[in-house]
Amino acid sequence: MPPEKTELLTRIEKFSERLAQGGYEAALLRYPLNIFYFTGAFVDGHLVITSQKRAFLLVYRTRARLFEDSPVEAQVFRSLKKLPQFLKELGIKKFGLEADRLSAALFWRYQKLLADFELGDVSPFLRELRAVKSPYEISCLKQAAEVLAKALWAFLPQLRPGMTELEAAGLLEKELRRLGHPAFTRTSGFGQELAYGHLLSGEAATVPSYLTTGQGGAGVYGFPQGPSFKKIKENEPILIDYAGWFEGYMVDQSRLFCLGEIPKKALRIFEKILALMEALEELLFPGTLARKIYEEAQKFAAKEGLEPCFMAHGPEKVPFVGHGVGLEIDEWPPIAQVEIPLKEGMVIALEPKCHVPGLGVIGLEDTFLVTDKGPRRLTTFPRGFQKLIF
Repeated sequence: MPPEKTELLTRIEKFSERLAQGGYEAALLRYPLNIFYFTGAFVDGHLVITSQKRAFLLVYRTRARLFEDSPVEAQVFRSLKKLPQFLKELGIKKFGLEADRLSAALFWRYQKLLADFELGDVSPFLRELRAVKSPYEISCLKQAAEVLAKALWAFLPQLRPGMTELEAAGLLEKELRRLGHPAFTRTSGFGQELAYGHLLSGEAATVPSYLTTGQGGAGVYGFPQGPSFKKIKENEPILIDYAGWFEGYMVDQSRLFCLGEIPKKALRIFEKILALMEALEELLFPGTLARKIYEEAQKFAAKEGLEPCFMAHGPEKVPFVGHGVGLEIDEWPPIAQVEIPLKEGMVIALEPKCHVPGLGVIGLEDTFLVTDKGPRRLTTFPRGFQKLIF
């Protein structure tokens, strides 16, 4: 079910308090996903949130799809030229924009239109707020994991050698669609487009792409990543890295399968990756720096002889070993060389993977909730390297 009004009001109040702490009188939000986070509505418009815990939703069209239980009333606001006067009437002089979500053209337009105001950037406040999940959000993420597991169980008996990666992906995505997946995965990175996820087989999984993820895939012309027309063979690793979805929230999960005999080399590497995952998840406590988790992963990989292929996206290394998840598949914080402490309520996906030439991507990914008692794994599908009977 959609969130209750109290859930959305709490988000508005927390953001208002953070604005006041940062010396801002208001924020002007344009990015649809941020508007959805605070109002429960996807609209084309602006959301003004003040440091006095007031919120105003300014929409361009009366036919906008509004969430009937939203705590923020929508006002039709057809012209941006009216915006300066509206803000002045609220007594606002300094406010923040989402600098990480605006195009240069739109920012310049605001800069010219709002020349009488002091502008700043509230993107860090939004990232920090969305990184810590409420009980409602955690319940959505748990259900997203259940949806993904159900879809996988329904799909696996249909998988056969000789199918192309695209055919197989279509069968899995059919099951996800039946369970309510909207067929695309939101990302926070510029130009990083994703569908449901990646179903990749054998060495094709090691083909690098423009996308900064744990694997690439050949894809198709014009969309060079993910599944391709390559046919799935017996006795080769099949990596399925997909997002589960529920009420807008996503979990991230990777599992390995094989139609036939699992290559011994692949199994040896997987056993090391599994041990690494178990070691890393033990670090998911409030206060642990993201940098520490990343560095421990690098040390483990070097000790176990995995370093040359560990997180190796083509000739370069992927500069992380995990990331936050939520309304987007890659949220704050990155599990990388950054001095960011974990907080209780953060939801983190860890994805240690090895790109093995001539073999494929051998890896694992799970999504965890950070609690004061340690990590709780939200993704529920069994972790083993599964040999499939066909």
